[in-house]
Amino acid sequence: MLSKDTSLADYVSRLYPRPGVESLLLRLQNERDLDVLLLLAACWLGWGGRAATVADWRAICAWQLPWHQQIIGPLRAARIAVRGLGGDGELYVRLKECEQGAEWFQLDRLEAECLRLIPDGDAEPDSLRHLISCSVGQGVAVSDALRAQLQELAERATDNN
Repeated sequence: MLSKDTSLADYVSRLYPRPGVESLLLRLQNERDLDVLLLLAACWLGWGGRAATVADWRAICAWQLPWHQQIIGPLRAARIAVRGLGGDGELYVRLKECEQGAEWFQLDRLEAECLRLIPDGDAEPDSLRHLISCSVGQGVAVSDALRAQLQELAERATDNN
């Protein structure tokens, strides 16, 4: 069972492999242009009972954006290009390892930034509220369809303990 002191990386290592989580996160990334690391952080913060405003999420998203655009995005694009061009399987694997390594590295940095901006709190766990604020913070309007996807993720995240 996870405690409220569980790190973001440990939380993610338990949540991500759960049935349906990876595919849902990838749909949110590919169809809604949402940052998976930010979504995972939103689940973690909500699960941990920390309260954050949309303004907090805008600050976190602005902090995350350069890393996403300059490191993770280009690695992902290169990996997808190699696969799409029928490229070398070994190169594809190496690029995927680099991309995942950059994401795990960033999770530690993202945790520190979230904890710096959002004080410890006694709020009721509410991953959905964080996921909605995180989406808005990324400039994505929350339609009914997106809200349903975020609700599904929040439910899976709540079952993570």
